[in-house]
Amino acid sequence: MLGTTFHEYILIRLAILALQYTTPLCLLALALLLLGGGQSALASSLRTALISFSLIDIAYALFIYYPYNRRLKEEARQPPPLSRAERRAIFKRCFAHIPDVERYVRLWFLGADLTEIRRENLADFILWAFFDRAPGQESQEDLAELNDYIDIIGDRLGRKVEPGRGKAEGLRLTLNEVETRYRSCLWILIIGLVDTYTHCRLACSGFQYYAQPRSTAFSVVPLRLQSLFARHRSRSRELAYWYRPHTAKGKLPVVFLHGIGIGLYTYVPWLAKMKPPVNEDGQIGVIALELLPVSFRLTKAPLEKLEFLSQVEEILETHGWDRFVLATHSYGSFLGTHMIKSKTIGYRIESVVLIDPVSIMLHLPDVAFNFTRRKPRKANEWQLWYFASMDPGVAHALGRHFFWKENIIWKEELLARGGSKQRRVAVCLSERDLIVDTITIAEYLAGEEDWERHLMKDGIEVFWSPGLDHAQVFEKKADEDRMASVVTRYCIE
Repeated sequence: MLGTTFHEYILIRLAILALQYTTPLCLLALALLLLGGGQSALASSLRTALISFSLIDIAYALFIYYPYNRRLKEEARQPPPLSRAERRAIFKRCFAHIPDVERYVRLWFLGADLTEIRRENLADFILWAFFDRAPGQESQEDLAELNDYIDIIGDRLGRKVEPGRGKAEGLRLTLNEVETRYRSCLWILIIGLVDTYTHCRLACSGFQYYAQPRSTAFSVVPLRLQSLFARHRSRSRELAYWYRPHTAKGKLPVVFLHGIGIGLYTYVPWLAKMKPPVNEDGQIGVIALELLPVSFRLTKAPLEKLEFLSQVEEILETHGWDRFVLATHSYGSFLGTHMIKSKTIGYRIESVVLIDPVSIMLHLPDVAFNFTRRKPRKANEWQLWYFASMDPGVAHALGRHFFWKENIIWKEELLARGGSKQRRVAVCLSERDLIVDTITIAEYLAGEEDWERHLMKDGIEVFWSPGLDHAQVFEKKADEDRMASVVTRYCIE
């Protein structure tokens, strides 16, 4: 993740300009060459290259990019609605953990003034957030329940919520229009090269690639040649992964779920470092899933929750893993939440290590607002906005396949393993995280305890990284080593 310096700001704005307007820039350069009247062999070769690239990019836009983006207009398939008792329980739980109700309400309405957030505005938001639907066709019971929730919000605000509708527009991820920004085929080429480089590095680090079935190889852009010629095939129809055999005695293997980005590229050195001390035999096994819909690819939609869990079970059974440590980064914590809550997988998870988690306190608006609606100003915000938030695959995943009540996790759920058993849990937070309100999360986990860089409270160990932004724990060797040692320690049985 970039910092906030001026030269980084200039760098990221130029990179976005080059990737978003590659063909117009090529045509401008071509016009300048023609006006200059250059007749040299170099000028002729350059003109040919500019014309060729422009034609390729136009063909890519017309036949791949824009047809792919048509699905962004499809409506989300909402999960089964909660019962009235379940809605009331989660509403009360959420409102018991809101440190600033006014900020909560205003940020869910994109910073609007409270005078513009009236009863009908709040009703629309509550229908999306707790009823999983757009307004219309509410029964008398629904209306009574809605009015009760609105009155509770008014009481917490210390003011009466005015009747009618104000000008405020609410943030309702699965109902709002999905926004994206174009990126040329040059970006696809870069992703393909980085993907191949990552494949080689993981292979050289002792990992084995388990590819999707060959029949799915052409459903991903850019094309992944490694999927066509892989020696191993995943039992899962949709999930490819990297596998390192588990041979360490007295240790548990690790299942890792990565965040939004160029697949596993960021994590290669960190994954390689997860191993026992040099005086111990064996290696800690790793299964690192590839989550292609959030890896800057044009590919299929993300798996629905139950299908994802079913395919993860198939992978675990392939290698006979009945107990393991679950490690996640960022977006991976959403899928980790599904695994932890699963009746067929959750009991197998002995320990959990969440790095930059976005699933804790997810009812707060920070993650949704910062990732999808914040207007970028600083270099790191522009990087997040263009390369992640406006990526077609990522935008589709968050705008049509993201249901916050399925993805949120509370600290009691992190610990509960079934019966009287508790998991060991580590949560690693970064002070300057531009997506998550990490101070509020740390305070929630710490309760009344004082904390600085490290805390153990109620079975949850919290690691605090001063001065670091989201994902920067994987950028410097010292921070990377620290995260690797945390996971390795949690692998001890």
